[in-house]
Amino acid sequence: MARPKNKDEYRAELAETFAHVLEERGLEWRKEWRGSGGDAPHNGITKACYRGSNAFWLSLISMMKGYTDPRWVTMVQIMDNDGKYHPKQKWHLKAGSKATYVEYWYPYDIPNKKALTWEQYKQEIADGRSDSEFKLSTRYTAVFNACDIEGMPELPAFEETDITQDELIAKLSAGMGVEILTDGGDQAYYSPSQDKIHLPTPGSFTSEYAFNATALHELSHSTGHPSRLNRDMGGFFGTSQYAYEELVAEMCSCFMGVNLDQTASPAHIDNHKAYVQSWIQAIRDKPETLIRAIKDAQSAALFMDWKAGLITDMEYSKGVGSAMEITTRSRDRDAR
Repeated sequence: MARPKNKDEYRAELAETFAHVLEERGLEWRKEWRGSGGDAPHNGITKACYRGSNAFWLSLISMMKGYTDPRWVTMVQIMDNDGKYHPKQKWHLKAGSKATYVEYWYPYDIPNKKALTWEQYKQEIADGRSDSEFKLSTRYTAVFNACDIEGMPELPAFEETDITQDELIAKLSAGMGVEILTDGGDQAYYSPSQDKIHLPTPGSFTSEYAFNATALHELSHSTGHPSRLNRDMGGFFGTSQYAYEELVAEMCSCFMGVNLDQTASPAHIDNHKAYVQSWIQAIRDKPETLIRAIKDAQSAALFMDWKAGLITDMEYSKGVGSAMEITTRSRDRDAR
């Protein structure tokens, strides 16, 4: 992105970037705050971090259920019948705990009808076998969060960082009449019934931009309240309407980020895009829906500009109903 001349140009370029986010590869969303355990979702035995959609899904489940520990383990690892994983400890799954499933892709040897590890597959190819003799297969493995396991050692508490709330957040909270509570825990959410925002403590975030951008995300949700822009926010988790609202809020927070004292790094922008990309998969008419969500995000950002006192009543009235033109890149049909 070239250096923009002004805020409108910056937002227009961001909108273009989001319009083509489905075409990008290698984007992985990372939660930018830590619970009492800190870190990204990872296996509690191997320490291997989950990647891609698995990392996003486990982070989302943690937020929904209030898990404060990033460690996840399989039932085999919990039971440890052979004393391989934690021979001096007895772990037990708490009654009523439910599994979350992660996706694992692996190479399958077609002629020999057996699954291979990736190391075995690489060796077979190095030995001269053809790619056509293998296919990708997938399986789903049940994992459980450390918060649901008795006997598992607790993680040491992390040291909180010095994070300051941006002045813009206070202006928006006051101007929109939405109280922001930093009441700890591992969840960040807007409650429509309370018309309040709940965030983890500022010191649990990885950077000042991360904290303030998350606050902007939840404030963006609050613009959909019936007393404001009155968007349809009735969708439950897993529905396309829920996913659509997440798209609007994340893009709006990115648009509003230009008003923060902190500058969004390329990594922060990529994280915004990765979050959008993860949710757009839940919506059937992907390109068209994304364009509509961008326009709703622009409307929400304009409303927030007004409530923060960044534009006048006249400027807001003039801007209502207008939207930046978003072009969609032509998509060639894949060769068959």
